[in-house]
Formats: sequence, C-alpha cells, structure tokens
Amino acid sequence: MPLRGSKVYPKMITRRERAMLNLIAQGYRNKEIAGELYISEKTVMESQKNLMRKLNVPNVASVIDQALEKGLISVYEVLESRFSKRKLEAN
Repeated sequence: MPLRGSKVYPKMITRRERAMLNLIAQGYRNKEIAGELYISEKTVMESQKNLMRKLNVPNVASVIDQALEKGLISVYEVLESRFSKRKLEAN
C-alpha cells in the first residue's frame, strides 16, 4: 500500500537506500557516505539518482524532503544517530 497517497512503496526503497537517506540527512558528503557504506563514490551517485527517480524529485535535497514527508526516514532517527556518533567521537 502506498504511503499517504504516494506512488512510492516502502519496499521500493532498499535497506541500503534508507541508510543512504539517513547519512545524506545527517550532512554526510558522497565520499563520507561511500566510506560508511563500503561502496564507491560512483555507486553513491548512482544510488542518489535512483532515489531521485523513485521519489520523482530533481535533486538530492528534495530527496530528503520527500523521504521525510513520506515517512521513509525520521527526523528523530537522524538526530539520534548524529548525536550518538558525536558522543563516540568525543570519547
């Protein structure tokens, strides 16, 4: 069933794409995303293009807006993840 009238089904967004969405929302750059997910920067860029196509948006910033609006990612998850990483880095 689509989310809130959307044509995007949750199963269309892969686990890897959800992880990427969270990293993008946290402000990671492509090189950093590649390092976190153990993939190449080229693969990151291809995945971002796929996300833009799936969510029918023109750019990566709009991907995050749509992902939040459709409930694919949560502001709370993004913030929790970001702050927990900062705590680890501080220790």
